[in-house]
Amino acid sequence: MTQNRKRSTNMKEIDFTPFPVSDLNPEGVERSVLSGTGACVFTFPKGGGELWAEMKDGALDGLYLGDGRWLAMDVTCLGTRAAVFSWFFVTADGRFCGVKMGVLPGVPVRIALPVEEITQGKNLFLRRTPGKLKSVTQGQPIDFREAVRFSVRSERAPEDVVFRIENCRVYEGEPDFPVRPKVLVDEFGQKAIADWPGKTHSFEEMAERMKKVLSDPAPKREDDGRSRWGGDLSLRLTDGTSFFTLEKWNGRYLLADPDGYAFFSTGLDCVNIDGDANLEGIRCLAGELDPDSAGWVHGEFFSWHRHNLWRVFGEDYNEAWREMTARRMVKWGFNTVACWSDLDFARAREIPHVTIMRGYPRTETYIFRDFPDVLSPEFQANAEEWAKQILPQRDVRSLIGYFLGNEPQWAFVNGLNIAAFTLECEKSSASRKALIEYMRNEYGSIGALNAEWGSDYASFEDMDRPVGARKFSEAGLKALNRFSEIMIREYIRVPSLAIRKLDPNHLNLGIRYAWLSSKELAAGAEFTDVFSFNCYSMDPTDSIESFSKLVGKPVMIGEFHFGALDRGLDATGIRGVTTQAERGAAYRYYMQKAAAHPMCLGAAYFTLNDQAYLGRFDGENYQIGVVDVTQRPYEDFEAGIVETHREIYDIAEGKKPADARKAEEIPAIFF
Repeated sequence: MTQNRKRSTNMKEIDFTPFPVSDLNPEGVERSVLSGTGACVFTFPKGGGELWAEMKDGALDGLYLGDGRWLAMDVTCLGTRAAVFSWFFVTADGRFCGVKMGVLPGVPVRIALPVEEITQGKNLFLRRTPGKLKSVTQGQPIDFREAVRFSVRSERAPEDVVFRIENCRVYEGEPDFPVRPKVLVDEFGQKAIADWPGKTHSFEEMAERMKKVLSDPAPKREDDGRSRWGGDLSLRLTDGTSFFTLEKWNGRYLLADPDGYAFFSTGLDCVNIDGDANLEGIRCLAGELDPDSAGWVHGEFFSWHRHNLWRVFGEDYNEAWREMTARRMVKWGFNTVACWSDLDFARAREIPHVTIMRGYPRTETYIFRDFPDVLSPEFQANAEEWAKQILPQRDVRSLIGYFLGNEPQWAFVNGLNIAAFTLECEKSSASRKALIEYMRNEYGSIGALNAEWGSDYASFEDMDRPVGARKFSEAGLKALNRFSEIMIREYIRVPSLAIRKLDPNHLNLGIRYAWLSSKELAAGAEFTDVFSFNCYSMDPTDSIESFSKLVGKPVMIGEFHFGALDRGLDATGIRGVTTQAERGAAYRYYMQKAAAHPMCLGAAYFTLNDQAYLGRFDGENYQIGVVDVTQRPYEDFEAGIVETHREIYDIAEGKKPADARKAEEIPAIFF
């Protein structure tokens, strides 16, 4: 029986006029028409390929895609691994907006998206629909009526990717998302249709392995020449201040732990029992689940990680996990519990940790995506209220510092001119009024502004209405970029001062930008102690260098990872290598490069656990953990981590060169 999610209330009559899939033009793609079915099988080479069709005035083959309509097609990945499937809308001048999606192997899935809404780019991450994995928008917002080309793409992959595509249609509203029953995971949450070295085959095997971690002698940091905080006992930078501090020694930056010892942060993100799978609409892929299991998190979310621990330890599973993990972190050499972690666990054991502030000061009006009206009194007031969440941690010695946030969605657009979006907003805002006054002072007369911008405002007051500001002249956009810098500075300044007033003891670690999408992101760095970013590259050197030079501050890396396809899961994550041993090599190379740079204070690996095979809340299902779903470490990866951390202070202090080899990289599977 086919499982369906309840039909949306805005569903109207379907336009049953399909766009023939066979009319999609292949570029570098092999096409096979399945006679009598209306379906085609497309083989995309591992180097990537594209199918495309012309668009005109917002229509595809005469089918208009606006007015809330959804473009849909049914897709089946015919390989043995998850695959990337993308849609792109391209304008005549090369601008584009697209959606990158993941699909599970062997499961027919309906891809359906509201085109007009997607091309506006208001949301970076799209709601997950049944059968589909994660969906991320790419490019920059466009008017879909400007699109001259619609394309279906597959990116570079470790092997050829084969899709069956059929039923390309336009719906008047959100359609149903049928999912055919097919059990994809075993009782432990492992991929059911494959085997590999290290796969758990029995409960007894899993239980024995977990219990052995607790019965073996507990390792001690002091045995490796480390302070109780994980600092270097051979190098004392201060007499100790009771909190972590930022110090400069021998031409480089280092942290000092509360006892004064040199501290380079080797962090691990998501130190908790996570692995929650979002089963909404796809319970039929999960097999039988114990209704009384501790694995049920909330609603349709189920964690096999938690379920497996509960099966072994019963109601004491959480404390058993905490003891296992504390021992493992010492054994592995991680000295920092990083973001999205069990901070009660870290505080109770006095393990150095960082925290990430929840949310970000909000305003009723947003400029673009999650960028608030930063020049409004509302932003100031809400920042002061938001900052109060730090109060319970103000006197915690093991807390290194706090991140203001993580990967703000507005900053995912390269070269984003946030001031231009301020002029384009349907609603007026305090930021727009401040922009108008700024330009009045800059130009003196509206005629001078119009002449330089190529605009036709009747007065400065006339600027307080929505216009297509991104079409202004280059000089106009430069003027707007200057105001963008003011806005971004306020975005960082106001929350930073609010939290500093309440907590003078801990370091402000910045906001963890995803990448340097524009130089204006440096604005506001003067109000933080550290500039932070996430860096999914094989070598972080260039990013460390460019960020630290731009802001003149030491930096910290919030996330990086490497995955492989030789053990169980289908997707590598953002960086892929050939094997678990190569994951260890990649980790060693990356961390050596980070530690060797005089401006880097540390980096955190993302994550402790593999993600759920059926996808977490948004659909990510990457093989990126130090341990798998049965709490089994990837031994070859583990060995690389241990070796790295054993020598990390010799690298950071210049006693040993960063001489690790590069790992063998493969095209990554991620969405």
